[in-house]
Amino acid sequence: MLKRMGLFVLGLVLMAGEAMAQVFPVDAATSTTITSVKGDIVAWGVVFIGVALTIFAYKRVKSLVR
Repeated sequence: MLKRMGLFVLGLVLMAGEAMAQVFPVDAATSTTITSVKGDIVAWGVVFIGVALTIFAYKRVKSLVR
């Protein structure tokens, strides 16, 4: 079971790496691209935090209503 889970996580990391490479194209020749990627990472982080807070607030309000 643990071996299967490890293989699953490894496969997931490899697939996510390819997907992130498409979302954040990096050209080492220009520093503006790296700055742009940093901005994109911060923007995605803000989005994920917003989604997490929205889910938390929904569950909190739902528990208060009951």
